[in-house]
Amino acid sequence: MKFSRMLLRWPASAFFRKPYTCNIKITQRCNLRCHFCGLWKLSDREEMSISDYSRLADLLKKIGIARVVITGGEPLLRDDSEEIVGLFARKGFSTTLLTNGTLLDRDRMARLSRNGLSDIGISLDTLDSDTFDAICGSRNQLDHVLDAIRSARSIHRKGFVMVMITISHRNIELAPDIVRFVTQELDCWAIINPVNITQAPEAVLTADRGEVEFPLQAETVDRVYDRFAAMKRAGAKIMVSSRFLADSRTYLKSGNSAWNCHAGISYFTIFSDGSLAPCSDLPAVANVRTMTPEDFGSNAFRDACDTHRMACPGCIFSCWREASYLLHDPRIWPERFRDFLRTLIRKG
Repeated sequence: MKFSRMLLRWPASAFFRKPYTCNIKITQRCNLRCHFCGLWKLSDREEMSISDYSRLADLLKKIGIARVVITGGEPLLRDDSEEIVGLFARKGFSTTLLTNGTLLDRDRMARLSRNGLSDIGISLDTLDSDTFDAICGSRNQLDHVLDAIRSARSIHRKGFVMVMITISHRNIELAPDIVRFVTQELDCWAIINPVNITQAPEAVLTADRGEVEFPLQAETVDRVYDRFAAMKRAGAKIMVSSRFLADSRTYLKSGNSAWNCHAGISYFTIFSDGSLAPCSDLPAVANVRTMTPEDFGSNAFRDACDTHRMACPGCIFSCWREASYLLHDPRIWPERFRDFLRTLIRKG
């Protein structure tokens, strides 16, 4: 049912101005202090209730959203995160949870899976404990996160277990080894995303330029991304597209993040207090607690989204770029179809 909903919704999003997916930040709180993210600085933001999310699910269903991504902050800081996942899953949405893994154990993973979770993404940027703590502002958390990934892989057999790797100067040299470990040793799917440096108006999911070296040396980037491309061609479980790998290579060498974004058209972000923005780095244009289905098609909503999107210098977030590529770039459809067939064969 959930896959058919996604498939049936694709033409409306690809050929008409209809939204397909949204990220829902159920909390802005986080127990880590990653050097490439400032979302935790908004930890005092109000959080919606279960009843709010029930109404939100009905609203999103009426406007045709096929997929929701539950994230934060760290979503597992909410004791009712499993209930929120179940609420959206029961409404027929493909429901993904993104977590840093530090609060995930076997019992919680089992509850998430029982509640209808489709896919889970867990962050892992290094295999070295000291580097992990330096990146995340944590203490001795690497082993727990690795255990969480293994638990997810052993328990959640009906969906994808994705490991999200953020590439920066701290880990680029060893990134191919991390991807190999994730795809072969852990038998998970790798999502490779460069650290985001942006000057967008509301940028919070971005690195402080004082914390990272950027752009990176071209020779290093080319060497590493040549290996990524070769691994993907050889059938490695790398979930991002070849186009995204190529765009990431260019971005890491030049800093150029401009692209044809569809924020506010094909996708949007909902923050923990209900405010809705075209994406997490742009200003809010409405609040879902007071919106109706008709508001999403109004000229006022569209104009506000268009104004903020056109003023944005761009980003390198795979979640948004891959959604745009899938919906609006026919050149990648053959590759994505092959990837889809491969996932069906290797899933579980």
